Amino acid sequence: MRALWIILRGTERGDDKYLVVMRAWQWMRFILLGMWLIGLTGFARAQGSFLNFEGKQTRPVCLAPDGSRLFAVNTPDARLSVFDLSVPDHPVLIAEIPVGLEPVSVNAVSADEAWVVNEVSDSVSIVSVARGEVIDTLYVKDEPADVVFAAGRAFVSASRNNRIVVFDLAQRTAITNIALFGENPRALAVSPDGARVYAAFALSGNRTTLVPAPLAPPQPPPAIPSLPAPPRVSLIVDAADPLWTTGANAVIQFTMPDHDVVEIDTAALTIVRYFPRVGTINLGLAVHPIQGDVFVANWEARNLTRFERNLRGNMATNRVSRIDLASGAVTHLDLNPGFTYTNFPNLAEKTNALAQPMALAFSPDGEEFYVAAFGTDRIARMNTAGEILRRIELNPDSAGSRASPRNKRGPRGLALLPGKALYVLNRLANTITIIDPAQDRVVREIPTGSHDPTPDVIRQGRGFLYDAKLSGNGTAACASCHIDAEMDLLAWDLGDPYGSLQTERGTNSRGVTIITRVLHPMKGPMTTQTLKGLKGHDPLHWRGDRTNFLSFNGAFASLLGGNPLPESDMQAFREFIETLVFQPNPNQNLDRTYPESFPTRTGIGNARRGEEIFRHEIFNEYRTCSTCHSPPDGSSGVIFPGGSARGPQDLKVPHLRNVYQKLNLTRAPGAASVGGFGITHDGAQPDLFTFLSQPLFEEFSTNAPFKRDLDAFVQCFDTGLAPAVGYTRTVHRGTLRSASISNDWQLMEAQAALTNIDLVVIGISQGRRRGFLFDRSAFVYQPDSVHLPVLSRAALEERVLAGDTLTIMGVPVGSGVRMALDRELDGVLDGDAPSPRLRVARQGNAAVVGWATNAPGYVLERIDLGPTQTWRTETAPRGVVGDEFTVTNSLSGGSVFYRLRKL
Repeated sequence: MRALWIILRGTERGDDKYLVVMRAWQWMRFILLGMWLIGLTGFARAQGSFLNFEGKQTRPVCLAPDGSRLFAVNTPDARLSVFDLSVPDHPVLIAEIPVGLEPVSVNAVSADEAWVVNEVSDSVSIVSVARGEVIDTLYVKDEPADVVFAAGRAFVSASRNNRIVVFDLAQRTAITNIALFGENPRALAVSPDGARVYAAFALSGNRTTLVPAPLAPPQPPPAIPSLPAPPRVSLIVDAADPLWTTGANAVIQFTMPDHDVVEIDTAALTIVRYFPRVGTINLGLAVHPIQGDVFVANWEARNLTRFERNLRGNMATNRVSRIDLASGAVTHLDLNPGFTYTNFPNLAEKTNALAQPMALAFSPDGEEFYVAAFGTDRIARMNTAGEILRRIELNPDSAGSRASPRNKRGPRGLALLPGKALYVLNRLANTITIIDPAQDRVVREIPTGSHDPTPDVIRQGRGFLYDAKLSGNGTAACASCHIDAEMDLLAWDLGDPYGSLQTERGTNSRGVTIITRVLHPMKGPMTTQTLKGLKGHDPLHWRGDRTNFLSFNGAFASLLGGNPLPESDMQAFREFIETLVFQPNPNQNLDRTYPESFPTRTGIGNARRGEEIFRHEIFNEYRTCSTCHSPPDGSSGVIFPGGSARGPQDLKVPHLRNVYQKLNLTRAPGAASVGGFGITHDGAQPDLFTFLSQPLFEEFSTNAPFKRDLDAFVQCFDTGLAPAVGYTRTVHRGTLRSASISNDWQLMEAQAALTNIDLVVIGISQGRRRGFLFDRSAFVYQPDSVHLPVLSRAALEERVLAGDTLTIMGVPVGSGVRMALDRELDGVLDGDAPSPRLRVARQGNAAVVGWATNAPGYVLERIDLGPTQTWRTETAPRGVVGDEFTVTNSLSGGSVFYRLRKL
């Protein structure tokens, strides 16, 4: 109506018809754009603008080399937060810079340049604080975890690919890939002289493997005489046990080196040596600043112990292990010395327990170090002899023996500014705790960033997975095996000789009828399953013996030694678990097609042809692979009864979405194996080719090309998210015209048009930070302000040629509005948000600066002043561009000058 009124009024006045129509079009555009944005915001909320990948933070916080700034990843908001440390115990948030999906690590080259590792984006974002943007993006596949610098090079751990990717630090170009013989390298550290880089294998195993069921001795008889004989199952053993490795009839004819830490020469870029027998789960790594010995925060799994009641409350030993570089000897420092692991609940032990150690930070003299106990919300200060000098509580809601899963902090990263502050990044709370190292006390806790999009369903339920205080003595949690909601790549025998037969009857979530089944309590070894993708897949577990996730409540007592959760808590836990999603399969092509040439263990397979075989080829009278492993996730939910050719126990058809993560076992005689367990319920099968060679699969069992193509297809099986989710390219004037950038940009627009992704463009454009969202219906880019015009791709390219640096990224469908246009989904676009407000509060001779950064495109500049210089008196500005004020620096006697500047 307003547009029509403009046309009529303009015609009456005799205005130029073109100008009249253009004014009317502007009004119509604002109306239509507003309606489009309202629709998109509603769609984002309805579809869920936040996907929970449960990114595996490795080095989430670090200091600038000169100690002037603190860098922290705001993982849920996909941003790097930068804090000024003029007053060390009062960090001031001065910048928030968008990076890739699921940032998990950050390391600083200088006070201005930081490298951020993005797990889901398979990338490293190189950030300039002065420019307030990502200036380059490096592609690192798959699931990069950490980055360190040495000898003019950057070393990045590609955890899922078991390799270290090396870049030239100055040129930011790839130099080489160093293939590693170990499982899931994540944490990295550098020797004091920079000559060596160390990598810890997060899921290294503990040299356990299987004696397959046909070769294993029978299980012991049940303790209850009325029970039938238990099923014939495999047996978990030490791969180096001479009982199984020697003699003419040796069952285990391969070796397991059990590499836990690797040492790399930073000049020659070669592997110097491996260190075994350090730990099973190795998540924290630090180097002694004087002697250079390597310290590893880890826990040792006790899966060699058979039966659940023998493991109750004592599943893992939490410790820090010291590697003597001169001799290679490993010394284990128990974090819970003297614990009894009996008579649960043990409140005294809960009060002191240190569970799931994740990060280490040394004092400059190397005499002491700090350990972050993720599972019990504590920081321990220790000496190198292993004595625990102090335990620092991070969570007032769960001090002592109390558990508070809904308010859990989850300390994951440490950064020590010697003599001034210890900074603790809390993964679950998404906060930073500042500790006074002189008194080992918490000074304050601040948000990691100005915004956290984590939905309440995740906040309320996540802590039940990680809180070790829910166990009998505070030393174990569900996450002790389900590492970051995934797997430990081990098998456990949680049978019970004293248990009773279990009767099951009902239907699964897909309506498939399940006949009455009687299950034996002595089920034998079962590999740890991922907790991702469980929604809609009831019943659960390898045997389908859990009606739904609520049925696992008993494990808090029977396995962890605690008490079952109240019904409301278990429901919150279940709702959190059902938010967990898989990352894209890295083996697919970027356009979500299957590769026609894919390397398998037995040769090159054609995954595209494998999909056709999977869906249509009949391997017996009536079945195809998809009959049981039905798309889209690879499971029909059918439970096959025991006693058939499939084995002595009932087994549910497993999904196929993470098979590619479980293929590091080889049983070939004389070979060395990285892992001890593979696919199938007990992990006995090393790969799909071997699995399909069983007579059960009839025609397929002898058809090598079919098996190879099926193997390739299953390793590329779609996880439910397109590979372009997270894919990122940073475009500047020098790269814009490259074929690589042009092809990728075009491909990502095509993927967005197919609704595989939302496509966002973020960067400093025409002097301000801007976000743009690709409109798949019109093939244009909507800006983060209703006052700006939509842009074509050509128009964005013109801005790049004029000097802009822009980063294009595929994000999950439904999250584009939040990530590019409306960060808080409050209906006010980021570019239209009011200027940030600045608050200054005195504390003695110093001042605390608070900055609400809800408006991108502003930066709080800082200039150090000498003690003799005089500036205007301190004011509390309104947040208008150009406002200036000073803050007295009580530590140096000088002042710090701040100015709000528009980028």
